[in-house]
This record gives sequence, structure tokens and C-alpha cells, in this order.
Amino acid sequence: MAIVDEEQLKQNLARNLKHLRISRKPYLSQQMLAKKLEVTQKSISRYETGKCLPPPYLIVALAECFGTTTDALLGDKLPGKKGRDTDK
Repeated sequence: MAIVDEEQLKQNLARNLKHLRISRKPYLSQQMLAKKLEVTQKSISRYETGKCLPPPYLIVALAECFGTTTDALLGDKLPGKKGRDTDK
């Protein structure tokens, strides 16, 4: 089992969260996601830029919101994601 450091988790979550949010049909803005999760838009922005990790209960809520697992949300490769990252 490989140990993943906090910075790597932040970057994985940032990349995966942004991908999941913008690939939704219809498009899901940071503000709409924040309202759905009862957090601020600034919190969503901080998660998507890798500045911080959300608390565990919110990671679970994010995974449920996007129909994925917490492992996938925090993982290096998001299942079903194709092509290059557009946010690099």
C-alpha cells in the first residue's frame, strides 16, 4: 500500500472535483454546488485550487453528489475520465 501525502490528495481532489463539476449536463457552477452542499462558494473554490481539503463528511457528500466513491474522488485517476486534463 502506497502512502499518499496531503498535497497529493489536495491536487487529486482539485482536479477530479473540477472535472466532475464542469462535465455535468447541465453545467454545475461552484455556487450551485456550494448551495447544494450548504457551504460557501469560496470553500468550493479552495478545494478546486488545492488550497485545502474539505472535512471528511464533505468528501463523502461530494462523492454521493457526483455518484462516485471517495476513493475515486481522491484518487490519481478518476474512473470514466478520458483525454487530457484541461486545467493543467
